[in-house]
Amino acid sequence: MAEEKSAENAAQASKRKGRLAPFIVVGALMLGEGIGVFLLAKALSPPPISALAMEGGALGGEQIDATSGEMVEVDIADCRPSNKMSGKFVTFQIRVSGLVDPKQREAAQEMVRAKQARIDDAVNIVVRAAQPSELNEPGLETLRRRLRHELGRVFGDDELVRQVLIPQLLQSGPGL
Repeated sequence: MAEEKSAENAAQASKRKGRLAPFIVVGALMLGEGIGVFLLAKALSPPPISALAMEGGALGGEQIDATSGEMVEVDIADCRPSNKMSGKFVTFQIRVSGLVDPKQREAAQEMVRAKQARIDDAVNIVVRAAQPSELNEPGLETLRRRLRHELGRVFGDDELVRQVLIPQLLQSGPGL
């Protein structure tokens, strides 16, 4: 009887192996194909190209003064103005920073803290008055120029902020 049970168990085991055999074969073929594709792609692809910096920035935009290596960044504003010049109500999330002389860094930061409401108001006025084409310029040159002028008016010194930086300008509204 024990011999019959072991013979029966062996028959069931061979049936299971018979059922699993196609899955094992397909799995092995897929694994082999994946390894082959990986090795072929690795052999045929060229090595990565090292990154090269472009003169004048990635967009070739506004050049910074020769003394810009000495300039320091100062956060100026972070606000959410809106614009309806295109006929649609568009809200912006804008962050404005500026490059200042290192000797004037503390004075600039103190002025920003003391005049934050006026600065935010000036940024809001510039964005609200901007045409859609100005807000969609690749380098935002018009917006930067107008912001620099308004910041010079608020600070009472046109040379305090040497260059306006807009590290973030997000648009949101219907259809965007």
